[in-house]
Amino acid sequence: MRGEYMETVTAAVEYLEGINLASITMRIVMSMVCGGVIGIERGKAHQPAGMRTYMLVCMGAAMVMLTGQYMYYHFQTGDPARLGAQVVSGIGFLGAGSIIISGKTKIKGLTTAAGLWTAACIGLSIGIGFYEAGIIATLAVSLIMTQLKKLEYHLIFDDVWLSVYVELDDAVKMTDLVREFSPAGLVIGEVQIEKKRKGFQKAVISLKNTEHKSREAVLQFLEEVEGIQFVKYTA
Repeated sequence: MRGEYMETVTAAVEYLEGINLASITMRIVMSMVCGGVIGIERGKAHQPAGMRTYMLVCMGAAMVMLTGQYMYYHFQTGDPARLGAQVVSGIGFLGAGSIIISGKTKIKGLTTAAGLWTAACIGLSIGIGFYEAGIIATLAVSLIMTQLKKLEYHLIFDDVWLSVYVELDDAVKMTDLVREFSPAGLVIGEVQIEKKRKGFQKAVISLKNTEHKSREAVLQFLEEVEGIQFVKYTA
């Protein structure tokens, strides 16, 4: 009985590693899911590349490997790895577009760029039928971007520049925030105003932490500032 079960599992795995409607559908759907899982965290952090971008990158990479495998099986020509290599090198334009260098602040977007590159690699592995690696890598990336971020913040607690997302009352002006922040040793650098909603305005603000306070202390101070309805770190 056990032998028959193992034979069935082996046959199913071999079937899904080939080129057929079931394997094509599974690879495309799995690449979208894996890309979306990674992109959710970036979207929550208000980064330029969010869930849909990661899904498209991962699915596109999977399609490239599927096409390479199809060409090899049906035309007996070509190298499936060659198309994949072009994806790895070509993903750089998206990564470069997500990196922002401000005059006063540090470089931002490196994690997003690295995540896009990794999402493409995951898509390549799923596209060729290496499902196990794609799933494990997705879980590892999710762990790095969520849990290990907290550890990094704990170890590096005196960042000179901090980036925060805030929701402000409509009546609040930046000059008011400058006056509020100065006594606490916080200097406003770059400000990115986002779309206004009824009753409040959204912005991403770069703050210079001149007194090297802990991130927790800075966040607690910002939460107590009059006019700030919501605040959280973006990076």
